[in-house]
Amino acid sequence: MIASTAINPEHYVSEDTFQRELENVFKQHWLFIGFKDELANHNDFLTLEIAGFPIVVQNFNGELSALLNICSHRKARLQTASKGNRPLRCPYHCWSFKEGGKLAGIPGNNQEFQLDEAQKEKLSLRQFAVDSCGDFVFVRLAPEGQSLKEFLGDCYGMLEDFSDHFTDPVHSGKYQWQSNWKLAVETVLEVYHVPGTHPDSFSHLAKAECDIISVPPHNLGNTPLLDAPKKWWSGVRKQLKLIQHPQLNEYNHVFVYPNLAIGITNGSLMSVQTYDVIDRTQTVLHYRLRMLGTAQGHAKDGALKRAVVANFSDFNHTILEEDRLMAESCQQSYAHTDTAAILGKCEDRIRLFHDAWRNDMETRP
Repeated sequence: MIASTAINPEHYVSEDTFQRELENVFKQHWLFIGFKDELANHNDFLTLEIAGFPIVVQNFNGELSALLNICSHRKARLQTASKGNRPLRCPYHCWSFKEGGKLAGIPGNNQEFQLDEAQKEKLSLRQFAVDSCGDFVFVRLAPEGQSLKEFLGDCYGMLEDFSDHFTDPVHSGKYQWQSNWKLAVETVLEVYHVPGTHPDSFSHLAKAECDIISVPPHNLGNTPLLDAPKKWWSGVRKQLKLIQHPQLNEYNHVFVYPNLAIGITNGSLMSVQTYDVIDRTQTVLHYRLRMLGTAQGHAKDGALKRAVVANFSDFNHTILEEDRLMAESCQQSYAHTDTAAILGKCEDRIRLFHDAWRNDMETRP
């Protein structure tokens, strides 16, 4: 038998498993949080939850700091929006912070607190590791571990290459799925489900076959596109004067463990998705769509570009909604079975994902 056995269903519903995942998976590895152009200017910031920690990544005069997004005074959130441009100043009592999370200002300190420099130093925000590969920005909660380049391995050069070509951010958003994060990830790691789940969407884009490459703990999948979408993208590139990626012309997919998925369509469109944990049965899927650039920069905004973006944004929405329904259906079932799923050869990317997960869960206490 060439089939393999998947993770046991209990690990999709168990609170104990979920808490161990926070410690052994999400706190240990580098996690994608956004692109450099989202943090390009002084005081630009992004916020997110990683393993239950509220994190803010902020630009301080060109230097990025990843910090605990909690004021050291009365514990209010410092940045309350998901992204923006604003000094790192508490909206409650206006305590302010600078690069590295150092305390910058306390209103009325001489009258109300009389904190000296040593005491202020102790009130610095907790800082986390932050690094980038090309335009991809990552954060790691663990104080020690592999460098980002070591962690990404063979994927490091790919992300640098993608950064050079897919420079035009055209759409982004998020969905909340009522499913375990692993089930959400699994929806993008095989094309066996395409005829059943996507008969009127992805089935018209690519063939239900995949060339799989293992680059542990990550993996790659290359799927042949059908002729119709190739012709459509050829026309789009001609009209918008886009420069196609020189090597990628099918549907090329990169999964960076544990929760980053990057899909390249005909060397023209990059879809970047993360599956961020809320709890054992809820996941937030964040997506960002980025197009090729032109010789002069980004394609000019206009009716044609807006129509193109609307077309593939709607297509992306349809596929994600179809996948969500399947992931949520499986989640509801997993509480009522103790029999592990069977993975065929066509689902080998899920097996590779499970192998990486098992390694984390079994080699750490």
